[in-house]
Amino acid sequence: MGKNSYTGSCLCGNIRYTITEPPLFVGTCHCRMCQKWTGSPMFASATFATSAVKVLLGSPKKYKSSEVSERFFCNDCGSSLFTRYCSGGAFDSLTHIMVGTLDNPEVGKPVFHYGAESELSWMHSEDGIPRIRIDVSDPAKQNDLIAELVALGQKT
Repeated sequence: MGKNSYTGSCLCGNIRYTITEPPLFVGTCHCRMCQKWTGSPMFASATFATSAVKVLLGSPKKYKSSEVSERFFCNDCGSSLFTRYCSGGAFDSLTHIMVGTLDNPEVGKPVFHYGAESELSWMHSEDGIPRIRIDVSDPAKQNDLIAELVALGQKT
């Protein structure tokens, strides 16, 4: 594995993937949908160009969780693997890989907290990382928020 390549898998190993480019950014999401998807207070993801992500083994199951988001998981062990937006905007070309599924999860420090309106009180810490509220349903506004995140990631 090179400096800018990454590998990962689900818990049972039936799905393996590789990524051939560095992450654009790392972030966390505290929204209720992500809490329910992961069964935890938040999820951490590293975001990559979708064109750089290749599934090597197995076939993740896809669940369209909203009008603007698809989530992929292992149908055998249930591991949450990655998510993609499908809102018709520039963000649709990105894949958000669950950091914990990477073989080496030390991919970078988060540059934002997304879905801050649902952050649990006992998870909140003043870490200096921007908190972004996403309680908007308009896909165009979601894409504007994502553009802000990409800009944040490019500053690091």
